[in-house]
Amino acid sequence: MAMETKEIPAAEQAKKPLPKKTPAKEKKPETGIVENKVVIGGETVEIKPTKLKYHRNRTAVFYRMLEVYALPDLLAMDINLGDGRDSDKALMDWLIAVTDDEDLILRHYDEIDSETVEKMVAIFKRVNHIDEKDEKRKNLEVKGQTAN
Repeated sequence: MAMETKEIPAAEQAKKPLPKKTPAKEKKPETGIVENKVVIGGETVEIKPTKLKYHRNRTAVFYRMLEVYALPDLLAMDINLGDGRDSDKALMDWLIAVTDDEDLILRHYDEIDSETVEKMVAIFKRVNHIDEKDEKRKNLEVKGQTAN
């Protein structure tokens, strides 16, 4: 039996291409007004002036309740706000109105803390010029009383 001999190919180490380094993702520059932003469920949301639809359905005015009552007391109240909403539903609706993002609030409602709600009240009042208008009204009332 004759064996045929074949040349064995030279042993070369196959060079694997080095993985390409992916450049670090550049962080996009922040847009919007930083002091009007809150973090909800790890997502940064900018609070903007509230849409008219939330004023018309009396959702936006719930900030007054949040100014008067501590959040735990407010949520513990067994009340009907006149339109069938209890305080828990009214708070959720107000958060939706302020962020204009129902999905975000529904996903993270139970994770939102009272500090975030308080910050949102302050931003809401600022972006909707509520304190400015309250101050103007008070000044007009004082001027009217001193004129009498």
